Amino acid sequence: MELVLGSEPADRLEGCELMVLSPGVHLDHPLVQEAQRLGIPVLGELELAARLLSAPMLAVTGTNGKSTTTALCAHLLRRAGHAVFAGGNLGEPLISSLDLPTPDWAVVEVSSYQLEQLSQPGVLVPSIAVWLNLTPDHLDRHRSIERYADCKRRLFEGQGSRESGVFFADDPEVFSRAQGLCCRRRLFGREARHLAAGDILIQGRTLHAVGQGVRWHLPADRLLGDHNVENAAAAVLATREAGLLPDAIQQGLLDFVGLPHRLELVAERDGVRYVNDSKGTNVDSVVRSLSSFGASPIVWIAGGRGKGAPYTPLRPLIQAHVRHMILLGEDAERMERELAGCAACSRVEDLSRAVALARRLARPGEVVLLSPACASFDMFRDFEERGEVFRRLVLAGGEGA
Repeated sequence: MELVLGSEPADRLEGCELMVLSPGVHLDHPLVQEAQRLGIPVLGELELAARLLSAPMLAVTGTNGKSTTTALCAHLLRRAGHAVFAGGNLGEPLISSLDLPTPDWAVVEVSSYQLEQLSQPGVLVPSIAVWLNLTPDHLDRHRSIERYADCKRRLFEGQGSRESGVFFADDPEVFSRAQGLCCRRRLFGREARHLAAGDILIQGRTLHAVGQGVRWHLPADRLLGDHNVENAAAAVLATREAGLLPDAIQQGLLDFVGLPHRLELVAERDGVRYVNDSKGTNVDSVVRSLSSFGASPIVWIAGGRGKGAPYTPLRPLIQAHVRHMILLGEDAERMERELAGCAACSRVEDLSRAVALARRLARPGEVVLLSPACASFDMFRDFEERGEVFRRLVLAGGEGA
């Protein structure tokens, strides 16, 4: 095997029989386009793995909540005694599962980047597929919300009446694009008007199976925020489709600990809660996180590399919940301009200074929330590194990384 770094000359394609893309590689890449011109098959890693996978697949997509829902589905299945591979866009790539004993289920987080790379409609056929929500994201890659949505819908286009599609009925973009698909359609939401028997109705932190007299309760100290109740409803519905019994699902909900960097409580110091939501990399995810703390005022740390979506949808939530904004990173100036007048605002150079300032500003009963609304790549390797640095700074007293 030859490793080539730096330039990517087209003569590297001589003798090439197949090109397999990492999700980060765009189809407009010159080497990809040259391969297509030469008739060389081009696949994404997900498609290659799915062609060889013998286990049934439970796949999760959406703008926000994919990782939590994927992890919760895997937890519920394991809690019920199934052998599970969990990965995809979350953690280990699906192709790594082929080196392991065949699991009962492959639970896979699927991104729009991966779905964009499918060679043709219908080549991916999950036994169960979940579409959580759709809001503007990755517009720097997909260029329009329509193209972004088309990528998401591809997850379901290979399914037939034997496969299940799980959709959030309260999201009009998801609900409308679920029409016309051939899968067995199952819905969850807070409005009963679209729901049929066996669908999941959300009422507070209780989930009801419509017409079946079955319900599940979410613990008060986990899966915080309305968005995580939606994620739990999706996971309950998906694992019901996988054959889990209600009691097994309830036990799994009670002991699910959640994922790091997603509304993760790092510490409580002098009456102030420090919350790591580094995975909040777009505006819609921050809409959800800002709404998760009731009447507690927020000192909000945000900024990084923007994704092209406007920040103005955050204005009413900031006015309602944020006492002070601390902005940093490449998009800090734009964020300050678009959010001017919503709350007091400070600009800082790095996360260390942001945490130190937040510590001085925050009062007992308030929340210091890292929820950036931006990607991390201007200052960090990824959102995990950003969250780990935040955690270390909080636990160290905010002085140095």
